Amino acid sequence: MATGKLIGHNGQNENSAGGYGPYFVLLRYTAEAAGTLSEIRIKAKSSGNVKVGFYADNSGEPGARLAKKDASTAVVAGWNTITLESSVSIAKDTDYWLALALDTAWAAYENTLSGPQRRVKVITYSSFAFPDPASGPWDYNDIYYPVLIQGYGILVLSPSSISQPLSYGSPKLNLSIKPSSILQALAYGTPIVLSGTIIIQPSSIVQSIAVGAPVLRYPQTLSPPGIIVTIAYGTPSVGIFGIIKPESIVQQISLGSPTVLKYVWHVILDGQYNIDSPEVNRAYVIGQDSNGNPVYGTANDATEGALVGERLDFQQELAIPLTAQAAEVAAAILSKIRITTKKGLILIPPNCGQELFDVVQITDSGANQAAVSFRVVGLRFEYNPKRAHYLHTLILGAP
Repeated sequence: MATGKLIGHNGQNENSAGGYGPYFVLLRYTAEAAGTLSEIRIKAKSSGNVKVGFYADNSGEPGARLAKKDASTAVVAGWNTITLESSVSIAKDTDYWLALALDTAWAAYENTLSGPQRRVKVITYSSFAFPDPASGPWDYNDIYYPVLIQGYGILVLSPSSISQPLSYGSPKLNLSIKPSSILQALAYGTPIVLSGTIIIQPSSIVQSIAVGAPVLRYPQTLSPPGIIVTIAYGTPSVGIFGIIKPESIVQQISLGSPTVLKYVWHVILDGQYNIDSPEVNRAYVIGQDSNGNPVYGTANDATEGALVGERLDFQQELAIPLTAQAAEVAAAILSKIRITTKKGLILIPPNCGQELFDVVQITDSGANQAAVSFRVVGLRFEYNPKRAHYLHTLILGAP
């Protein structure tokens, strides 16, 4: 998800000769983008302490408190980022008030130019907490010397248009979808209008949706009257899969380059495990360079060594001419020993998604296995109707 500036000062024209403190300061800005505000950034001249808040606008004055961080945060010279206690959604082109309380001048830069509406009140910093709603009387009510303060968070980008061609055989459908930002062309033979039910034939539909690089903010209902087609995206962003589900259509939309993680749990019907410590946990390889001088390389499994002590194995490989190659061979020896030591098998109900060389995590309290990882090195199915067997055996190796 895209993160960036949502609201606040442009960061220019700081005043090197002035500062605030100890004050409660509010500045009114118009949101530059829609999104979820989660951070306040302040530029300080030197070290100090600040608290930050965020308020709605009420007819040109500070209104309800939307977010805050009452805990004091130390700042240093330059830009400082302070995370709010909770994030808040804001709308583009809407006025809000960025707020801060600071204990000393120079904890926040002033700006040399006139800026947004400003409200300032003298406070006792140590006991100050952001009021809800904000209210005067104010010691300053003007547009001079705004603080260099900005609001950051997750940007919400809306696509400017969506082009959606549907290509299929001869469906029984006459459909007009008319949100203003979606163009949809239907190509078919002689359509038949049906009432009450949409029937799309043939069953296989090739459908592509081209969307620039948006973060979609729907669910959204597309109509003509009498037809409800729901586009469900959950809470997607660039890189997340969405599913479009008009009746009889299941469609996958790929945005960016997403990664899909699947977590599937299965009951273990039976299991056998061998996780003995390997006979060797340190390999030492001796080679010989082009001048006949010995070269050495070693590899060590520190985890196993801490459990059972050092189990050393020497290997002489005179064909190895370099120290780095000797170390690589030693590491390969330990890897081979590790792979051949950890093994087992489990019996589970059939899993159609299981693939060879997947890494699985086993928790089998009866066999003293708690979140132990294995790699699937073999698969075996058994289907025996007479014995009512339909079982899946996974042969396990080291991960």
